[in-house]
Amino acid sequence: MAENLENTDLPAAAANHDGRLARGSRTRQALLDAAFFEIYDHGFRSASLNEIIRKAGCTKGSLYHHFPDKHALGLAAVAEHTDAHIGQTWIEPLARTNDPLTSVRLIILRYANETLGIDPLRGCPFQNLTQEMSGLDEDFQSYFATLFGRWRGAIAAALAKGQANGTVRKDIDPECVATLVVASHQGVVSMIKATQDKNVGHAAATAFFDYLESLRP
Repeated sequence: MAENLENTDLPAAAANHDGRLARGSRTRQALLDAAFFEIYDHGFRSASLNEIIRKAGCTKGSLYHHFPDKHALGLAAVAEHTDAHIGQTWIEPLARTNDPLTSVRLIILRYANETLGIDPLRGCPFQNLTQEMSGLDEDFQSYFATLFGRWRGAIAAALAKGQANGTVRKDIDPECVATLVVASHQGVVSMIKATQDKNVGHAAATAFFDYLESLRP
C-alpha cells in the first residue's frame, strides 16, 4: 500500500517541481528584461535595484536567488538582449546572404527607418554602455571585445563569401572593411545622440551606401 501511495504522489511531485522551475524561469527573465531597460534609461552605475525589482514584479530574495549582485545581473541582462539584437539583425542575415553589400545596406536602412525599436535620439543601448563602462570594468570590457569580434567576424565572413561568388571586389580586405562598417555605424549613432538630429544619420547613410557600391566588381 505504501508503495502504491508513493507512486501515486510522483506525478504531483513532478508537476510541482516543473511548476517551480517555470516560475523561476519567468522570474529570471523578468529580472533580465527589467534590468536591461533600467540600464538603458539610467546607465549601469545609476540603475536602481529597487526599480528593477519593482518592474520585474518580484522580491529582493528572488533577485538574489538568481543573481549574486547587481554586477552579475547587469552583465547577464546586457548580454542576453545585445546578443539577441546583434544576432538577429546582423549575424543571422549575413550568414544567409550571397550579396553582403545589399544586406548591409538593408540593415542600415532598418536603423535609419527606426524599424528596430531603437530611438536613435537615445542612442544605441550597447554603445551607451561601452562609453560608460569601457576601461572601468574588466568583465564588461571582455564582453564588449567578444561581441565586437563576433559582429566584425560575421561581416568579414559574408564579404569573403561575396568575393567568392563575384558580388564583392576581390582586392578588398574583408576584415578591414568589416571593422569600418561597425565603426561607421557606431560613430553615426553617437553623432545622432550627441546632436539630437536624425538628419545626421540620413546624410551619413547616403555617403555610406555610395561607399558600399564602390566595393562591387
